[in-house]
Amino acid sequence: MGGGIGSLAAAAFMIRDGKLPGKNIAILEAAEVLGGSLDGAGDADKGYSLRGGRMLTTDNYECMWDLYRSIPSLHNKGQTVFEETVAFNQKYKAHSMARLVDSRRAKVPVSSMGFSMQDRIELLKLSQATEDELAADRITDWLSPAFFETEFWYMWVTTFAFQPWHSAVEFKRYLHRFMLEFSRIETLAGVKRTIYNQYDSLVMPLQAWLKAQDVQLITGCRVTDLDHHIDGGKFAVTGIRCEHEGKAQTIVVKDGDLVFLQNGSMTDASSLGSMTHAPGKLTKVESGGWSLWEKLAEGRPEFGNPSAFNSCIAQSCWESFTVTLKNPAFFDLMRQFSGNEPGTGGLVTFKDSNWLMSIVLAHQPHFANQR
Repeated sequence: MGGGIGSLAAAAFMIRDGKLPGKNIAILEAAEVLGGSLDGAGDADKGYSLRGGRMLTTDNYECMWDLYRSIPSLHNKGQTVFEETVAFNQKYKAHSMARLVDSRRAKVPVSSMGFSMQDRIELLKLSQATEDELAADRITDWLSPAFFETEFWYMWVTTFAFQPWHSAVEFKRYLHRFMLEFSRIETLAGVKRTIYNQYDSLVMPLQAWLKAQDVQLITGCRVTDLDHHIDGGKFAVTGIRCEHEGKAQTIVVKDGDLVFLQNGSMTDASSLGSMTHAPGKLTKVESGGWSLWEKLAEGRPEFGNPSAFNSCIAQSCWESFTVTLKNPAFFDLMRQFSGNEPGTGGLVTFKDSNWLMSIVLAHQPHFANQR
């Protein structure tokens, strides 16, 4: 259930490594398009849109790269998606020369993290604390106000989408997982990108491969509930209730069947604005995904706590924008200002802006159908 990259990857691994016939796998997705948060759509006339870009590294994302070593590229015949991505990044190497910009429109020197001794001690304590010790604490519970004015903070949080009130546990996990990025966070030299946006570069090739394996890719199908019973203390699904093509139906789950649920999308309940109107402010009511998770989690702590993610929408929502330009003037000016060619600079963060806004100039074209 769910047609994001997690479900698509799970299906591919079951086929490739588990030797499960593709025809025995069905993916149910409420939207009309697969890919979840890895989206990208539009055209040159109406404009392009994507809700965000995912920066990758080849030092991490081990499972992803292992998978894409097996998935043929749709854009470079004879290459896998992994080979295509490596070749692209060898040609267009990331090395930001304008990572932070201040209110005077000047580049901020980032050769130093900007830490005081107190900052170093507090960060070390947080990174060495156990998750039980961190519990439900916020980042601000462990770090002093001065820390949030350091160059490191501005660079790290805009790279990994943190806010001061976010989870200290999650912050610690990222510190450990991306330890290698400490030495190159000021240039983003460790960042690797796909040749186009992730929908065209990752979702479409994987979707094509799954189709060729006869996987059932069912879109416009919203799962509303799971019939189940408790078997030996375990939660066993017996039926999947869903709405498809305007009709309610129940998919019978037999003994031996496996049911996977991908929930908690970071772009859940997103809405799209335009040049004339702002995006609508949606809630979890409009999404549908949260209600299913809440049903499963009620009285069952083993299914997690959805309220940890959907009870403070004002503190967890974020905005992104995609600009479609008719001429290269802005790109030319950014080249002159930053010293970077598009696709080599990564995030340019305006650290004093009220929105902590960053912009990225991607290598062009960024959409497979772009002209």
